[in-house]
Amino acid sequence: MTEPAGAPGVRRRALRPDRYLAANILLWMVAYALITARMLGGEAMPYFWEMAWRRLIVCLVGVGLCVLIQKALFAARPWSLGRRALLALGLSILGGAVWGVVNHLAFYVIDPIIAWQGPASEILLGQFMNFTVLIWSFIAWCAIVFALDYDQEVREKTLRLVQAQALAAESQNQMLRYQINPHFLFNTLNALSALILQKDYARAEQVVLSLSRFLRASLEKPTGEKSTLADEIEAQRQYLAIEQIRFGDRLRFAEEVPDDLDGALLPSLILQPLVENAVKYGVARSSEPVAIEIDAQARDGRLRVTVRDDARPDLCGDPPRLGVGLENVRRRLAALYGEAGDLVVGPRPGGGFMAQIELPLERR
Repeated sequence: MTEPAGAPGVRRRALRPDRYLAANILLWMVAYALITARMLGGEAMPYFWEMAWRRLIVCLVGVGLCVLIQKALFAARPWSLGRRALLALGLSILGGAVWGVVNHLAFYVIDPIIAWQGPASEILLGQFMNFTVLIWSFIAWCAIVFALDYDQEVREKTLRLVQAQALAAESQNQMLRYQINPHFLFNTLNALSALILQKDYARAEQVVLSLSRFLRASLEKPTGEKSTLADEIEAQRQYLAIEQIRFGDRLRFAEEVPDDLDGALLPSLILQPLVENAVKYGVARSSEPVAIEIDAQARDGRLRVTVRDDARPDLCGDPPRLGVGLENVRRRLAALYGEAGDLVVGPRPGGGFMAQIELPLERR
């Protein structure tokens, strides 16, 4: 069983080898081109192609040396930056020296193309000049390894941060969702108790059946899974069916949801506190019929769902406010969508209250 990339104790893997290999080959292609260009127009021009093939082999040795340097720098990751920098410098010097020896063997020892006529000191001087030039290739390679390694470290830290934020958001979402059901059950069981005391068993049975359907629709769904708008509307129908047992003709319900938005996704039970707020502060405090309406719109890649009522409460009490339910909605939207999720609440002109959520449009 593999552990997630951001789990503690998981050893950090190297960046994909193809990126290192591509950078390595590109570096030596440039070095090969620069060294070969020095031959143009010189005394070795007649032997250009034969020397070019030998130089290619020597540069491939340079690629292999860089692979070994890369492995050594990887092994030294636990070291401090200063120690790794000194190691890189030492490896660059060693790599340049080894490359110089291989270059000397390829051109002046193993079947030399042009016999060297000068003194040995000139050969040594020439090899030293090659060393001073090629050492920069190894230094550049060490810098590339450091840069790619640092880039990978930043990527992994960012990934771990995103994973931690996602886990925190999901945990918060679960906690907020779990707060909804007890609050709803408390109100429903109070209504059921009142019907039983009134010996209105037929309506009490209707409440139990509607409650059963509502809980089945809400609790059987995995916590982290989003619901379709159609499922959310159906859950609210069951909830309002329970409340209509209490309020009768005083509660009316209407919905205006385009068919093409039935599959739009939103957090499970996100509409429940909005509808419950309309019942609590609208229907329950008015002696006149109150219409609760849910409508949905999509525009510019965003979904907007509004719950409104037209109540004119004739009972005293606190006006609608951002209580526990609506505050949970706001916090869930923030946890799941950040600034892309929004909740707007407020009174309507002429009476009534409106609560509107807006979030990125996603479809199943």
